[in-house]
Amino acid sequence: MEKFKSGFVTLVGRPNVGKSTLMNCIIGQKIAITSNKPQTTRNRIQTVYTSERGQIIFLDTPGIHKAKNKLGEYMVKTAKNTFSEVDLVLWLVEASTFIGATEKHIAKMLEGIKTPIILVINKIDKVDKEIVFKSIQSYKDICNFSEIVPVSALKGDNKEELLNVIFDYLSSGPQFYDEDTITDQPERQIVAELVREKALRLLQDEIPHGIAVTIERMKDRKNSNIVDIDATIVCERESHKNNNW
Repeated sequence: MEKFKSGFVTLVGRPNVGKSTLMNCIIGQKIAITSNKPQTTRNRIQTVYTSERGQIIFLDTPGIHKAKNKLGEYMVKTAKNTFSEVDLVLWLVEASTFIGATEKHIAKMLEGIKTPIILVINKIDKVDKEIVFKSIQSYKDICNFSEIVPVSALKGDNKEELLNVIFDYLSSGPQFYDEDTITDQPERQIVAELVREKALRLLQDEIPHGIAVTIERMKDRKNSNIVDIDATIVCERESHKNNNW
C-alpha cells in the first residue's frame, strides 16, 4: 500500500491570474473569493485537500505586485514569507508568450529558494494549444522549475494531473487535519469575504477595492434554511461613501 503523503503548498503569482479559482477548483468548494479587481485576496488563506493518497494544505496568497502603499507592501510580504515555510511552490501564470515585468519580478524573488517550484500555466481554455506550447517554451528558462503543468482552473482541465505532480513532490507524512476539514477560516470570516466579493462585483467602479467587511450578526431564520446576516462595509475614505448604495 502506498504511504500516506502530506505537505504544505503555496500558490503565488500576479493579481488576477487565477490562484483563488484554482484553489477553489481543487478543494471542490468556494473558499477564496474571486473578482476582476486586483489584490482581491488580502490574507493568506489556508485550505485542505484530503484523499486516500494524502493531504495537501494549500496557502493562497495575495497577488504579488509592486506595492504602492502600506497595504500593498503587507500583501507582498505575506506572499513572499510563505516560500520558506512550504514543501512546494506553485507559480501561476497565464497562457501567453509575453513575460511581463511582474513575472520577471516574481522570478527574481524565487531565485535561490530550495523549495521545488512548479509552473502552472492557467487559462488554457482561452487560447489555442499552440499558444500553450509557446508559453511553455517562453517560461521554461526564466526560473528553475521542477515541473510545468498547463491547466484551466475555471474548467478544471488537468486538475488531476496537477494533483499527481504535487503528490510526487510530497514526502510521507501525517494527516494534519481530519478528512472533513477544508479550511482553517472561521465561518464569519468566509461570510465577510463573500459579502466583499459581491460588493466588488456589483458596485464595479463605484467602490474601491480597499473596502473591508465586518459581520455584526448571523442568525438562522425560524423554520427555514435561510440565515439572516447583518454586515457593515467599511470604506477607506468618507468620500467613498454614496447615499445611493
